Amino acid sequence: MRTSAPLLRVQNLSVTHVDAAYPSPRDVSFDVHAGEVVVLMGPSGSGKSTLTLALNGLIPQTVDAEMTGTVEVAEHDTRTTPVSQLSADISLVFQDPDSQLVTGTVLDEVAFGLENLLLPASEVLERAELALRRMGLWHRRSWNPDLLSGGGRQRLAIACALAMRSRVIVLDEPTANLDPQGVADVHAALAELAADADERAILLVEHNVDAALRFATRVVELDASGQVIWDGAAASWPGARGWDRSAAASPGRDMPPRSSVALPPDPMPARPGDAVAALGIERAVSEISRSQVTPATAISVRNLVVHKHKDVVLSIPSLDIATGSFTAIVGANGAGKTTLLQALGGVVPPPRGTVTIGGLDAGHASPLQLSSRVGFVFQNPEHQFIAATVREELAFGLKLQRVDAAEVDQRVDEMLDRFGLRYKADEHPFLLSGGEKRRLSVGTALITRPAVVALDEPTFGQDAERAAELLDLLRELQQAGTTIVIVTHDLDLVDAYATHTIVLGDGGLIAAGPTGETLRHAVSASDPGIRASPVTEPVPTDPYASAPASARFWLHHLNPLAKLAAVVPAMALLIATRDLLTPALFLALSYLLVLTGARLRRGTLALLLLGMPTGIAVLTLGFGVWIAPGKVADTAVVLRIGDWMLHSGALEIGLATALRLGAILALALVGGLTTSGPDLVRASVQQLHVPYRIGYTALAAYRFVPRFGYELGVIRAAHRVRGHGYGGPWGGRGPVSRLIRGWGYIVPLLASGIRHAERVALSMDARAFGAHPTRTERHLVRWRTRDTVFTAAVLVVSAAVFTLTFPWQL
Repeated sequence: MRTSAPLLRVQNLSVTHVDAAYPSPRDVSFDVHAGEVVVLMGPSGSGKSTLTLALNGLIPQTVDAEMTGTVEVAEHDTRTTPVSQLSADISLVFQDPDSQLVTGTVLDEVAFGLENLLLPASEVLERAELALRRMGLWHRRSWNPDLLSGGGRQRLAIACALAMRSRVIVLDEPTANLDPQGVADVHAALAELAADADERAILLVEHNVDAALRFATRVVELDASGQVIWDGAAASWPGARGWDRSAAASPGRDMPPRSSVALPPDPMPARPGDAVAALGIERAVSEISRSQVTPATAISVRNLVVHKHKDVVLSIPSLDIATGSFTAIVGANGAGKTTLLQALGGVVPPPRGTVTIGGLDAGHASPLQLSSRVGFVFQNPEHQFIAATVREELAFGLKLQRVDAAEVDQRVDEMLDRFGLRYKADEHPFLLSGGEKRRLSVGTALITRPAVVALDEPTFGQDAERAAELLDLLRELQQAGTTIVIVTHDLDLVDAYATHTIVLGDGGLIAAGPTGETLRHAVSASDPGIRASPVTEPVPTDPYASAPASARFWLHHLNPLAKLAAVVPAMALLIATRDLLTPALFLALSYLLVLTGARLRRGTLALLLLGMPTGIAVLTLGFGVWIAPGKVADTAVVLRIGDWMLHSGALEIGLATALRLGAILALALVGGLTTSGPDLVRASVQQLHVPYRIGYTALAAYRFVPRFGYELGVIRAAHRVRGHGYGGPWGGRGPVSRLIRGWGYIVPLLASGIRHAERVALSMDARAFGAHPTRTERHLVRWRTRDTVFTAAVLVVSAAVFTLTFPWQL
């Protein structure tokens, strides 16, 4: 019998989100003591992630939700104790590691939370080093976190939690969407933590229960309504027996019992054949077994090469996917799985003649033609949502095909029932839970009854019960003649359901064929994307990612504020100049500074030496043509075309304007090419006393800029494959059609940006951000004598230039 107080106590906890009809979780109570490793599981939508946010006070202090009951961490009430103070006792590792990254190096990322706690710099470094060594990342401490693999970034997030030395560590599905190597890395790290957890408690939300049970001591299971239906030893949990996944490989065999997870209303059909019948697809006369290969080809690939940023990311000489097959694409993160799937489905049009779908050239076909042949399910369901309600979302594809209204209603009702979404029919798709969004995205792909269904990680975010139901449905469709192509990391899924498997590695085809034979070949070849192997990470491709600037590149060693103070006055005064000499002199001064003191890549150097002069020439001509001839009629004519004349005075004015813009840009590059975002933030906080919450929040937002462009590209591809903006009277390539399509990108793009910002904000708050008015600054950006000399010298030269050229301004 335990006598010590629990590290974590949850009593009668219920959380109701804004606009939600019912709480989820509901009336949850449990204690967690030191030394316990607790696995929290339950179906999607049961409130597991919501529960984790309540454990460290983010709910209700940061996230707007109604909370009843109590949560205590180390005897501190999470409702009244500030989140920043609770972070010393409880750490939260989110599902998406990218939403937790704030700084520019691995070491700085681990130190971020410790600096927020105002710990001495020496202790910050000591704790960060210990945590990174434990996670096997110390030798990569100077890397940008973006260069780590998915598993590496998740281990970094765990290292951040370890460094805080919190007595309770909560992890929300840390292995979600990782390849087998990444899963093995994270589970190995968790197993090591569990081995010496005498003074610590770990609570793990995980769908991959089989692997977690190897080191868990206890299981807490929620049902679909968010209530606890099991709380006991891991070894005694009813689901620990598991169920024979191999049984799923043979149609008609009875499944052993699964865990008693209550399902939400209107579950998908449980009897074989019901799903296919409900979708209106006739069963094939003879079912396709795993050992059979259909002679017909659904998708044919010949000499497919895909480039991104001039690099070859995928090269497939020859590949055929059989009609009626269930084909799985597997491989390590970055192997090219999603790229291949998108090429096969025509999402990103491949080169003409390289991919054919049932005889249709995917590189030449219109979006409407593709949407009638292929149903595509993206990794992030929100990317492909178009309508304002779940019902309208399902009906969109049918209306695009001009299906009769009565049949549209019938098919939509059937799909709502099959995917358990009847009670959410009138809700906005973006307001569904993660699992419900996934089911809706699959429904939109299936409802038009395409010949090919392509799915990118269809079981991501789904509990075991819902995942099995979805896969059973896909297998029934496959047996009725539909070709199923999926990308997955789950090899148990592949073994149980896939008739054929494609193995990719480093953008190339390793093996393809019947599943058993292909996996044996891949494993015998020791492909790291198939089975776990020793931890490896990519080598940084950026030669400047971790190397400090040498003394030769003196501009990099100046205080960022010194560079700003030196050039901003000149930039402001240049706006008012009208002569040629002043901007020309400042352009020359900028080039002198950059070429002698900045570290330049070849591309940047080429832009400076070739791009800038070309741009000035083009702008000169453009401004010259734009200026009314009457204003310069007293100057010489240099070009006459009919009644139109180009005067030398117009070119002179155009050149002055172009030089002025070029000089302003060049002066901005003095600091822009030699200053990092973190250094500018640190200098602003330390010298200008900008509140650090503003500075580091801006830095976190800056890291999202590249992701924003990526998200827009994926959303455009998702809407294209669904035919949005390509049908009806305004379909096509004209400006109105482009405007309609662009308007459709706004909601998902804003939703993606807002959700990412929310996750980053929650992560920063959970790491004691804002706990104190100030924070420890390990990186001191000092103002030295050389900064004063540089600023004064540039200002003196600027004053001399303006004094010299002042007569020309009159």
